[in-house]
Amino acid sequence: MNKYFFYNKKKLIIYMLLSPAMAITSVLFSLSLEPLITVSTQGNFTLMMKMIAAFMFIVIADMSVAYFHKISRENLRKEFLIALKNDLFTGIMNKSFQEFRKEPPSYYVSMMQRDVKKISTDYFDSVCGIYRVTTSFIVTVIALIRVNPVICFINVLIAMFSVFIPKIFQERLKKNSTQASTASAEYQSVISDALIGFNTIKLYSVFSKIKKQTEERNEASEEAECNLVKTNYRIAYISIMCSQVGYVMTIITSAVFVYLGKINIGTILALSQLIGGILAPFQEVPMFITSLKSVSVVVDKLKKCSEVDFDNVAETQPLDEDYTLKAENVQVCFGDKKVLKDVEVEFKQGKKYIIMGDSGCGKSTLVKLFLKMSENTKGRVLLGNKNISDIPDKQLYSVVNYMQQEVFLFDDTIRNNITLFKNYSDEELQKAIDNAGLTEYIGNLEDGVNTRINGNGYNLSGGEKQRIGIARALLAGAKVFILDEITSNLDVSKERYIEELIMNIEGVTVIMITHRINDATLNKADEVLVMKSGRIQERGTFSDLMRAKGLLYGFKMIAELNV
Repeated sequence: MNKYFFYNKKKLIIYMLLSPAMAITSVLFSLSLEPLITVSTQGNFTLMMKMIAAFMFIVIADMSVAYFHKISRENLRKEFLIALKNDLFTGIMNKSFQEFRKEPPSYYVSMMQRDVKKISTDYFDSVCGIYRVTTSFIVTVIALIRVNPVICFINVLIAMFSVFIPKIFQERLKKNSTQASTASAEYQSVISDALIGFNTIKLYSVFSKIKKQTEERNEASEEAECNLVKTNYRIAYISIMCSQVGYVMTIITSAVFVYLGKINIGTILALSQLIGGILAPFQEVPMFITSLKSVSVVVDKLKKCSEVDFDNVAETQPLDEDYTLKAENVQVCFGDKKVLKDVEVEFKQGKKYIIMGDSGCGKSTLVKLFLKMSENTKGRVLLGNKNISDIPDKQLYSVVNYMQQEVFLFDDTIRNNITLFKNYSDEELQKAIDNAGLTEYIGNLEDGVNTRINGNGYNLSGGEKQRIGIARALLAGAKVFILDEITSNLDVSKERYIEELIMNIEGVTVIMITHRINDATLNKADEVLVMKSGRIQERGTFSDLMRAKGLLYGFKMIAELNV
């Protein structure tokens, strides 16, 4: 985490220079009190005015340095947080599908908001604070030794005791911090689920259940946060008590020295100011250490998440021009359940395939193997002659495109949703629009491709969204289209239009999962695969499978009876 302090070395150097400068001006302020008070008792008006002028100069300098010190700290914080959040976002977005799905989206939102805020307040402020009070302590000790070594020794001895206080509460702090972070993520999760599932909650009248769950998570989150704050406060309170003892001992000792004629009243005033440079740092250090201890869990979590596998995202050599997909003796397990069982299949480059089967038979799991969205426990998954696991994500997804029922659209123009903010010529864009069957639709829009899409495509029909997804994949140069039930939410006419559009795309391998029997689409497929219980039970052309009167024939008979 410390590396983020060095992202802008200029701002770091300025802060590091202003901290000792502030300590020096603060000590000069304290030391200037003694001669000012002494001169005021001597009756020399001219000398007193000179001392007042010098004192005011020091006061202005002290205030100015303190102001610029705070400004420099905030500038450094800005650079720190920008670098941290950029790395964190990059780390999240470069996770594999399996890694990303280990946590709900709300977990990452909480990390980017609550956890980053805690890093700012508990980690950044603590590190900066420790540096500030350390420089203040060193400068103050040097000055105080010159004024009165005995009082200096007493205050250092008392103050050092407070440094060890956080160790007493270390385990409790770690436990409270973990509970607070977990409870906050759980509350974010239930809120996120409620907002995403708004329609279901309203339609099925389950608000009372969700409300109770939300209230319980809310209470648990606030309780955990409160416990953490109270533990921090207890430690801070003990540190403050140590500081108060230091002040009391300083006043008593100073009074004794005055009585013995060793120092004057002006020196007492100077000492009372100077010891703040010793006691205050030691009062703050335990608080800073406490904060660092309490935020260590969050630091570890963000550090782990922000680590980027640069080998995986780096530019690599182009793949061989063989985009055939193969699964060799593949097995996939979810826990103890075998979802795919010794599957052998090959999808040849440029051919069209349709996969059918009952729900839960393993269709989606099979095709997701080719995108690293499923993980095989046995066998090999290949693109050409290369194992899928050895191909960097960026390279793999430039070749293999995956579409589901819902095409995600950004709140931006049609152009940017097709190009995904990359630069393409107008000719390339128009060709993709034509091949995706969007020419007429976009031509009838007042702003054409510059028409803005609102809220993930709420102003578009399902078919229009699917065609934008197809145009996007074509423009990106995908060589393989994997389509997972993309037309299941469309009416029959739109379904057939989209399927015909896809099956007519030349030079692209198409692997389409569908549950509907559409003779026209099935006849255009080079091969139809029928799955059952994790295995491919039938494969061949549509006409061959119908003549065999197996599973596909049974599906068709049932479909015709339901019409």
